[in-house]
Amino acid sequence: MTGNLQADGVQSRQTLFVRYCPRGTQGKKYYIMAKVSKKQLGRRRRTALLLLLALIAAAVYLLFFRSDSSRNVPTKETTAVLQSTAMTETTTTEEIGVLYQGTIPVQTELTVPTEPAVLTASQVELDAQPVLQNPELPTGCEVTTLTAALNYLGYPVDKLTMADQYLTRAEPYQATFGEAFIGSPHDANAWGCYAPVIVETAQKYLDEQGNGEVAQNLTGCSLKTLLWEVANGNPVITWVTINLTSRVEERYYWTTPKGEDAVFLINEHCVLLCGYDLNANTVTVCDPLEGKIQYDMDKFENRYQLVYQQAVVLRKPESLTGTETETETTEMFVQ
Repeated sequence: MTGNLQADGVQSRQTLFVRYCPRGTQGKKYYIMAKVSKKQLGRRRRTALLLLLALIAAAVYLLFFRSDSSRNVPTKETTAVLQSTAMTETTTTEEIGVLYQGTIPVQTELTVPTEPAVLTASQVELDAQPVLQNPELPTGCEVTTLTAALNYLGYPVDKLTMADQYLTRAEPYQATFGEAFIGSPHDANAWGCYAPVIVETAQKYLDEQGNGEVAQNLTGCSLKTLLWEVANGNPVITWVTINLTSRVEERYYWTTPKGEDAVFLINEHCVLLCGYDLNANTVTVCDPLEGKIQYDMDKFENRYQLVYQQAVVLRKPESLTGTETETETTEMFVQ
């Protein structure tokens, strides 16, 4: 039976009468009188209010906290799409600054091939082995990928050593994502970091080894340049998105004590680019979530552009000289 509840307005000290008017009565005066205790109504209202408050609290928690843990765990895609601007080796400092929307200068020596980069091999696959981030480092894709790159150089270091002893870290509100990994990679609700942090972390470890390897920031370089690095024996730590999703949300979190805005890319991910096949139009990566896997080259390039075209290479001493390259100094702006 359907109908509408209306207050009758007839009250006594102990009871409240409610009139139930059935639909379809066509004006006939059908009334059903029901006695409802004031105490019962009060309890029901309090219960409804508590339930409403609980639902609001759950929605706030899911919106502002749990969404961040999806960064390195494949879940439903976020709805905001970040439109990227393609950068090349000729991208100016001002253009990079606009993409990063930050004002933290990072002086970086970029050794890149003289344009145009010539890929003499149509197919290359380096013997890099994947390192999986889970379960120990649910938000540690960047430092896990760095570990895989160090292993390729011959260093038997493990991901936990890199995360706990070398990774530059900071607490929320104290730094931007270009200055430090925010939170702990052991925490599923932490965030992550951008390329300058991995350069600094890698260099700390490499300097201790004393063999002359150098970590270099290739942010802003085209995918073709990254493939040139791979062809010359250098796997590249590359920022893309989880499962190459096209959904990327650029989210502001806080302003640091130095006045810098911290903006993080939800769904950003980090993999080790270690191979390509020009004929098949694919790239091979060591993905810390999936293992060694192939992706469509065009799709990979697009996702690389979506997350600011960030990349880092670890160079062996012999790869620093004797190649047909040009060296340029670029002031990167990151956040």
